[in-house]
Formats: sequence, structure tokens, C-alpha cells
Amino acid sequence: MRIDHLAVRNFKNLRDVHLDFDASRLETVIIGQNGTGKSNVLEALATIFRDLDDPRRETDFAYDITYQCKGRKVRIDHRHSDVASTIATIDGKPTPMSVIRARDSDFLPNHVFGYYSGESDRLRTIFDPPQRRFYDAAIEVGADEKLDPRTSSLRRLFYVRERYGALALLTYFAFADNEAQAFLKRHLGVGQFDSALLTLRRAEWGKRKPVGEALAKSDSRFWYARGIVRKLLDGLWTHSLTPIRHKESVSEDYRRAGASEEQIYIYLRDEQALRSLAAPFRDEQTFFAYLETLDLSDLVRTIRIWVTREGASEAIPFHEISDGEKQLLSVLGMMRFAAHDESLFLLDEPDTHLNPAWKWNYLSFIKEVAGRNENCHVVMTSHDPLTIAGLEKSQVQVLFRGRDNEVKAAQPAVDPKGLGVSGVLRQIFGMATTLDAETQKLVDDRNALLALPTRTELEEADLFALNNKLDSLGLAYQSGNPAFEDFLRSMHRADQGGRGPYTPEEVEAQNRFMQEIVEGLR
Repeated sequence: MRIDHLAVRNFKNLRDVHLDFDASRLETVIIGQNGTGKSNVLEALATIFRDLDDPRRETDFAYDITYQCKGRKVRIDHRHSDVASTIATIDGKPTPMSVIRARDSDFLPNHVFGYYSGESDRLRTIFDPPQRRFYDAAIEVGADEKLDPRTSSLRRLFYVRERYGALALLTYFAFADNEAQAFLKRHLGVGQFDSALLTLRRAEWGKRKPVGEALAKSDSRFWYARGIVRKLLDGLWTHSLTPIRHKESVSEDYRRAGASEEQIYIYLRDEQALRSLAAPFRDEQTFFAYLETLDLSDLVRTIRIWVTREGASEAIPFHEISDGEKQLLSVLGMMRFAAHDESLFLLDEPDTHLNPAWKWNYLSFIKEVAGRNENCHVVMTSHDPLTIAGLEKSQVQVLFRGRDNEVKAAQPAVDPKGLGVSGVLRQIFGMATTLDAETQKLVDDRNALLALPTRTELEEADLFALNNKLDSLGLAYQSGNPAFEDFLRSMHRADQGGRGPYTPEEVEAQNRFMQEIVEGLR
């Protein structure tokens, strides 16, 4: 699954916006100033594939998308004003939309994943309808006998939920994968699994005793739970040290009084208990899928995991690690355990809470994990120069406002790779300077004096003082080079229109202008 081209004609602030993706690369990063619509691009893609997956829905905006999927080239030109005139082709041949939208379609990605690191629910709500369909199917009586939670026919769209990090960590330790455990140790400092405590609660659907077939095919130990989750619940009861029933006063909101809630404590005392629980599921992907049904069935109150960590004398609880570590585990766990080949990942600012070293390595992490699945595409937004510093320009899309104030998209003028952080900020993000405002004013004042054809004694003294000040800051300039002074004069005269941020077109124009100055000085 690789997207070639997307044109969005009228979705939020995206009006006739065209994005050309490099379909030969795993990742595409979308950057731009706040308010240009980076998140809207991901929301548009999520909406398009959600609606293609559900024949009952029609996308309420016009778009034109071309993508490669399972060795075929698919194009859909959806004209919202006249749905009947929507044009679909496969390898250039006209194709009925019913073929593309079939439940077992070979012309849609196997899975589409969404993730947002912040608190907004805009992206999540797009995934709610397919999540609800999966939930309804998963808790059906007898679902455990006929449904496989891993199949795309049951659910094609996933949204990464808050608990995915904990579920991923359990799955990492449940199978003796040296590569995975080496990754945890190398990047997170996590050594061994110590223990886990799962607090399960009585869900809303468990407040009535079922009858008939529903009673026969439910688990009375867990409030008559039914559906796919039964197999996992049976294992949890078997491998828990001693399941404990308990009632707890729980308050969902400080403005409301606490309510009594029935709970069951499931304690996995060591790694052997965890591996025994996971053994019947045979592989990581299956075990993770069943763990997720535990959360989707609304049975989980909390999951607490204790791990050993380098430098710590005793086991530490997973919930005390940083937000960045949790989010990294959530995204990478999703990619490793839930994704199949031909998947699309839509990640909205996944690097927000990461430290600089992890931001610098983030796309390497993704390539290491997602690259295990052939023909996947990662489309993510970012504000951080460290994240994109190793990319080529074909892997980056810059959103900006043109002179008509309409949002446009373009590749940067140059490759981010090799520019360094300062160069990326200037050449890719369009910043006029990477210095703080006070220091930049010193540089501007110095350059203004240097640009003068002649200087008075007072101006020479001011220039001397400014050079000394900048020298102490590591920004020394040695006068005496006439060609360089001519260059500064030309740049100073041209740089009177503002301080950016500049669009890709303006950055490219500046680069051409500087090259012309240099050529003129030779």
C-alpha cells in the first residue's frame, strides 16, 4: 500500500490541494505552520478509506486519490456533487466502485491505522464507526467460535488507544523474541518482565444475566462475558496466581460522587505465567489481537506492569515511565503486532513527547519495525527538524499559504538530508533565522553597518563593539574581505521585507538570488 497522489477539493481548509507522494518510499512527513491543515490531510485520508470500507457511506467531500495496492494501481476520482459520476480505475481500466468496496476487496489496504499524540478527538472519531462495528461483532454470542480478530474483513481500520503501550509490552515479553527484547533494552533500558496486575471491571453489558444460548456461551466468572474475549479470559483465570473479587468506589469525574464497581484482580506473578497465558495463541499478532479485545470489550479498568530496568535496584511500574516512552511503545507495538502487509499508517505528531535522541532516530525506529511488513506506507505530521533531518525532499510535503491565502502543498526545494538542524529550519521550515531575537538584532545591526558604502568614526566604533560582542557569542566576523562585504550589502538590501517563515517557493527564490550574487562577485 503506497499512496501516489491525493487531491482534496473541499475538506475543511483544504481546497484544491494536491499532494504528490513518493510511492517508492516507506515514509512521508507532512510539515507546515500551525493552521495550514497538516492534521486535515490525515483526517481526509482516514475518512476516504473509512467510507470506502463501508458501502453504506458516501464521502461528503470531493477528492481524487491514486494509490498502489497489492500490485495494482487504483485511482478513484470522487465527485461529491455528483456521486454517480465517480470514476474508478484499476491499472487504467474502468472498474465499478462495488468491486473496490467489496468486503474481501483486494483493492483496499489490509489495515489503516490512526494515531494522535494529543488530546483532540478529531482523528479518533473518524475511526469510531468501524470500531463500533468490530465491538458489536466481537461481543456477539458465539463470536469466539467463528471470528478471527486479526482479519481485515472483520475490521480494516484501527485507532491506537491509550492502553496499546501496555498491551504491546505484554506481547513483547510473552514470546522469546531476542530482537524485540534487544530493542527494548537498547532504547528504553527495559530488561526483564517482573509481573503484571490486570484490574478487570464489570462492563455495562454485564449487568444483566443472559438467558438461553447466550448463557450457555458466556463465562459466569467474568459477568457472563461472551464473544471473542472468552478465550483470553479463560487463560487469565487459569494463569492468575489467585483471582480476587473486589468492590471499589470509582469516580469517573471529580464533579460526580463515586459509584461502587465490581472488579476482579488478575495477577501474573512472573514471565513464565505470562508465557503460559500466551502459548495457546501461538504468535505475537494473535496474542496482541486478543489482548485488544479485552480492552475493546470494556472490561479493563487498569493494567499495571512491573519491569526491571537498568540502573534500578528493584522492579518499576510501567505506568511511571514517561509519556514519550508509552507513546513510542504504543505506535511501534501497533506496527509490529497489529499490522499486516499493505497497511497505511496515519500518525499525527507522534514525535511530540520524545527526547531529541529519539526524535532523531524516530523514522529509523519505524523503518526497523514497519519495514518488516512489505508495501506499507507511513504518513505522519511533524514540527520537528530532528525527525526529518535524514530524509530526501521527495519524502517531505510542505503545507503553506500562498499569496491568495489558500493552502498549497509542495516538496521542499532541497533535500533535508545533510543540512543539519539549523539548515533544515531555514531551508525546509522556512525560518529566516535560527538565532534568538536579541542575538539576531546584533547580527542585523552589524550587517547594516557593513552594508554602508562609507562609515563615520562613530559607526566604525559601533561596528567594532558589535563585532566584539558577536565574537564572544561565537559569531565572529573578520572584515577585510571586499567580496564578502559586497555579498552582505546585497543580502541586506534584499532582506527588508520581513522575517518569514518563508514558503518553499520563497526559499527557492532566495537560494537563486544568493547564487546570482555569488556569480556576480566572481
